[in-house]
Amino acid sequence: MPSFVWERDIAEAYQEPYEYGGQEQFSREAKRVVNLLKKHYSQFNQKFGRDEKTLEKAIWMLQVDGLEALSDALILTDERRHRIASRMFRDAVESLDTSAYFYLSGESGSADLYKWYENKVIPHRRFRELVKQLHGEAKAKDLSSLYSDLSKYTHRTYKAINMSYILGRNNVLIYDGFKEPNMLVLPHVISFSYALIGTLIKRFVRIAETTEQITSEEVKRIWKESLEEETVPRRFGIGPGQFMRGPPMEILLDDDS
Repeated sequence: MPSFVWERDIAEAYQEPYEYGGQEQFSREAKRVVNLLKKHYSQFNQKFGRDEKTLEKAIWMLQVDGLEALSDALILTDERRHRIASRMFRDAVESLDTSAYFYLSGESGSADLYKWYENKVIPHRRFRELVKQLHGEAKAKDLSSLYSDLSKYTHRTYKAINMSYILGRNNVLIYDGFKEPNMLVLPHVISFSYALIGTLIKRFVRIAETTEQITSEEVKRIWKESLEEETVPRRFGIGPGQFMRGPPMEILLDDDS
């Protein structure tokens, strides 16, 4: 994929954030992907009735909700409003995974589908348990780790909130929202957000295809129309023509970091 951000390690993106050209290219491409996906899902507007309680309707509604969360997160990150953007990440995963759970669980999940239509909460662990049955414990642990990490932003743990602060002289905290808009926002959290959004968009496409909401041919067309032909080269790193800025910064994501 032309923008290297699509394949970028999330931790590395936080540690080395000064790839502005590559991030701008990613934002352009990601917006095109999201907008074409929205166009695809809009084909089902006016298809489902208000009182209909079908599997097809639930999957469509949940995936539209997840897609909108990713769209909002991208727009907010462009605007450097990372606090609100971070709350969108788990929303997108939760909606998407619930749709996958309903699709993959078959008859065994019909009771939960009924509960969902009755306005009950379907806990994410249902999907994790299903993933464990279908794909093994390792895949389930990976999913649990992702959900746990993203939940920190929803529940506003110390490290999640701390990403809104920079250090002043004598290690005093300075909040990035009290000055002119965007003036104090560190680039690390923005770079981190773009890399995570790229990962979640690709995950959305895979699950949409798995749940038969979009065909492989349509997916290929969307990527082809969205991605630019030339890649904006990386500036920093260990590759040819790149250089290192210095020791990597600590990433504030894992509990034991």
